[in-house]
Amino acid sequence: MASKGLEDKPAQKLICVDSDGKGSGRIIDRRSAHTTPGTKHLAIQVLVFNEKNELMLHERPLKKVGGGVLDAPTTHILAGETKEQSALRCLADEYGITQKIPVKILSGYSYEKDYGDGSCENEYCIAAFALYVGKITPDKEHAGKIVALAARDVLFELSTNPSRYPVWFAETVKTVNADKEGEKFFG
Repeated sequence: MASKGLEDKPAQKLICVDSDGKGSGRIIDRRSAHTTPGTKHLAIQVLVFNEKNELMLHERPLKKVGGGVLDAPTTHILAGETKEQSALRCLADEYGITQKIPVKILSGYSYEKDYGDGSCENEYCIAAFALYVGKITPDKEHAGKIVALAARDVLFELSTNPSRYPVWFAETVKTVNADKEGEKFFG
């Protein structure tokens, strides 16, 4: 039985890339990209910090591929979109952050995950982060309850209980923590 997550916006047009994030010139629909074994495509995850050095995370809905864990805003970079545009779209869609806030775009990483139900991840994910001081109004379709966790505690928990988070999250945290500006949140 195929995952219900494969029905989440199945016709979105995603950018195919190689394992180094270099575009191949191909575009693929979201459903095909996430049907095992998948096709490598671009994604972006934005870690949202508040002024208390807390990560603003949400419960990833079970209906989404890889659901049932704590996550940060994550989306695909759609055909015709810049990284910045996709990051801001994601913040608006998932957290209701509609004002244009500075988002620092970093490097990315390649990863794969087979969920054993016909769905998978096969992505090159760009890591990004932003500081946001304001109200978060999660969209229940994309993000469940919001939780604020001390960034340093999340970093520790990733080494002791990584299954609480999606497979891609640890790499994003690692990339942001390695950035001179980003590491300040984990101190």
